[in-house]
Amino acid sequence: MRRSVISLLAVFVLAAALPSVAIAENELEKGVRHDNRELDKGVDHDAKEVDKGVKHDASEVDKAARHADDERHKADKHVDKEVKKDL
Repeated sequence: MRRSVISLLAVFVLAAALPSVAIAENELEKGVRHDNRELDKGVDHDAKEVDKGVKHDASEVDKAARHADDERHKADKHVDKEVKKDL
C-alpha cells in the first residue's frame, strides 16, 4: 500500500511538472511572438494613418464645395446688382 501511495504521489508530481515544461518558450518562439506584435502595431498605425488621410480628404472636399458655393453666391449677387441697375 505504501509503495502505491508513493508511486501515485510521484505520478502527480511529474504530471504537474510536465505542463510547465510544455508551456515554456524558447528564444525562437519569443522572437516570432515579438515580431508578430510589432507587425500588428505597424498595421494598426497604418490603418490610423489611412483614416486620417480619408478624413483630411473629405475635409478638403467640403472646403472646396463651400468655396464654390460662396463664389456662386457672390456671382449671383453681382448679377442681381446688374439687373437692378438695368431696371
